[in-house]
Amino acid sequence: MEPIYIPIVVAMIGGPVMWFLSRFDKRNTDQHNLNMKILNTLDIKSEQINWKIDKIDDKIDKIDEKVDNIDSRVNSLESTKPRSKRSV
Repeated sequence: MEPIYIPIVVAMIGGPVMWFLSRFDKRNTDQHNLNMKILNTLDIKSEQINWKIDKIDDKIDKIDEKVDNIDSRVNSLESTKPRSKRSV
């Protein structure tokens, strides 16, 4: 038999044998199914957390705008306030 035919014969015998054995391999299918459920739950939870963070960020932006408005009012009042002639 020539050396070129050896890998072909091994593949022709080994391929169907490996396929047959893989059909009966049930080691991790339950674990994989459980892990996929957990990952989907985590994905949903992370989306909810992102939504809440966005909501909080919007509230913080509104508060920052109010604080900036108050600061500008205070600065404008301070600039119009007459200064005393007395130096300390």
